[in-house]
Amino acid sequence: MAQLALVSDNLHFLQHLLPTWEQQFDLRVLNPPKPPPRIRGPRDLLAGLRNRRLRSRELPPLAEWADVVFCEWATHYLEWLSHHPGRAKLATRMHRYELERHADRVNWDNVALVLFVSDAMERAFRAAVPDYGGQTAVVYENIDFAKFSTRDRGATQRLGMLGQVIPRKGVREAVEFFATVADELPALSLSIAGKAPDARYRREVEQAIAAAGLDGRVTLEGFVPDLQAWYHSLDLIVSNSQAEGLQTSLVEGVASGCCALSRDWAGAEEVVPPEGLFSSATEFRQRLVEHYALDAEERTRQATGEREALLERLTARPRMAELLASLAP
Repeated sequence: MAQLALVSDNLHFLQHLLPTWEQQFDLRVLNPPKPPPRIRGPRDLLAGLRNRRLRSRELPPLAEWADVVFCEWATHYLEWLSHHPGRAKLATRMHRYELERHADRVNWDNVALVLFVSDAMERAFRAAVPDYGGQTAVVYENIDFAKFSTRDRGATQRLGMLGQVIPRKGVREAVEFFATVADELPALSLSIAGKAPDARYRREVEQAIAAAGLDGRVTLEGFVPDLQAWYHSLDLIVSNSQAEGLQTSLVEGVASGCCALSRDWAGAEEVVPPEGLFSSATEFRQRLVEHYALDAEERTRQATGEREALLERLTARPRMAELLASLAP
C-alpha cells in the first residue's frame, strides 16, 4: 500500500474523500492552523513564525516517510517542500490564487504532479511556468454530487449568489446589473448568501441596494445553514466574479437543478453554457429576459440538460487517488 502524506491547512474540498483514501493508502494528514495572509500586528507575526517553525519541524520527516506528499493548495507548504526535497514524490493541486501569490517561489523541477480544478487554470499555469516538465491533470472531486438533488421545477422568480461578499465576487456590480432588469421583471428577486468579512464593502452593497430602490427584492442572507433548501428556492444560480478556479456555488447550484448565469471569467464556460454567460449589464439583462420568456417545460428541460452535461463532464475527469498512486514506486 502506497504511503501518502496529505499536507493542507484547508481540507474543505477533500474532507469527503478522506474515508476512501484511508482505505486506498497508508495515509498521514498534516492539517495545521492556517497562517495569517498578511502581517497586521504582533499576533499575526507570532502566528507566522509558529507556522515557519512547524514547516521546518513537521515536513522533513513526512517527506522521508511518504512515497508521495500531496499539498492540497499550492501554497507555502509546497514552496518549502520544493526547496527541501526528501524521498517522496511531490504533488499539489492548484485552485486559483496560488498562481499569483506562490508560483514564482516554488521550485517546479521538484514537483512531479500538478492538479487543477479547471482547464482554464491549467492553461494559465502552463503560460506562467512554460518550462514545467512534470505531469499535469485537470480533476474535479470538490463536492459529493450525491448530496445535491433536484426539485420539481416551478418558477420561483428568485436568483441566488453564494460566496463571500467581497469585491472579487462582484456583488455590488451584480446589484447594479439586477437594477437594469428590475422594472421589466417586477416579480424577480435576488438572494445574496455568504459571509461579509469586509464591513466597508458590505456597506457599499447595502447602499447600492438602497440607491436602486431594491430593498426587499435584493437581500443579504449571511450564512445559510441549509444549502440544499436554499438552492431549491432558486431558478438561477449567479456568478459575477472577476476570477475563479471553478466556482463551487455554480457547480452545486446546477447539480441542484438551477440554471446558471455567470460573468465570462476564464473557466466559467466549463460549467455554464454559452447562453448563460454575460460580460456586461446589457447581456445580464438580456439573458434573464430570454430565460423568463421560456415556458415552464422548456426551463425545466434547460435545467435538466445543464445538470446532465455538467455531471458527465466533471465526473469523467481522472480521480486524484489514482493519479497520486501512480507516482508511488
